Amino acid sequence: MATLFNTPEIAEFYVKYRPVYPAFVYDKIFQVLDDGSAGKNRQFAVDVGCGSGQSTRQLAEHFDRVLGLDSSEAQLNEARTKFCSGVSNAVFRCETADRLSEVVEDGSADVVTIAAALHYFGSKSFFEKCLKVLKNGGVMAAYCYSFKMDGWDSADVGRIFQEFFAGILQGNFEQGVCEQGVKHVINKYEDLFTALVEVFPKTERFSRTVVQRRSLNEVGGLIRSLGVYKAYRDRNPNCDDPANTLISRLKAFCGVDSEDEPVVNMPMEYFMIIGKKA
Repeated sequence: MATLFNTPEIAEFYVKYRPVYPAFVYDKIFQVLDDGSAGKNRQFAVDVGCGSGQSTRQLAEHFDRVLGLDSSEAQLNEARTKFCSGVSNAVFRCETADRLSEVVEDGSADVVTIAAALHYFGSKSFFEKCLKVLKNGGVMAAYCYSFKMDGWDSADVGRIFQEFFAGILQGNFEQGVCEQGVKHVINKYEDLFTALVEVFPKTERFSRTVVQRRSLNEVGGLIRSLGVYKAYRDRNPNCDDPANTLISRLKAFCGVDSEDEPVVNMPMEYFMIIGKKA
């Protein structure tokens, strides 16, 4: 994962264009966390694979302390200096997910979150580490999002996006790149949920679709922040930039001159798997 995201360029795209998670994501986490509890448990949260800190910052609004872990120093630099600058109750460490139970004290965390990263390192072994560091009644929540291929402004816009993703995914699969991680996202963590059920006594799945209006510049920036796009470009450096092709096609279809004008209604599905410690 670090090799995909450990460059200043992609880290800048990440912090600028990745979406902030909707409030309903955290509402769901707190609903599960507070169920059966006499009070609200908001002392300590751990954000694994925190990237440039989008989720870390939102957690810091609710918890006394938040620890963000990521294997990319470039991403952590963006978190410290930009997205979470001035957030005094959030600290960051450069660590891989497999070291979670070595970095965090057993039974100390109210919540462990993994935002748009579980597909890179999720496994039964990782879930066992989460269970180990959680307090009794603590919650592990892994959430992500994907582009829906229906619900666009028109079938033509949806087809343009389908053709774009089919092109880069096919190219990656043929070269054995990102295949398993992408499949985890495509199946909305269903296979990872199967492993979660083997570890946590209480588990749950959740999803909701929202439509976000985006400019073509925002669409292009989001695309360029994706691991699958970075992997494709790294292995095909001399080919035409598929993101430029996508934006050109959308620009022509929408009949706009400016790439900064919001013109595309982008349907995004947010999905989550949750485990609660007894």
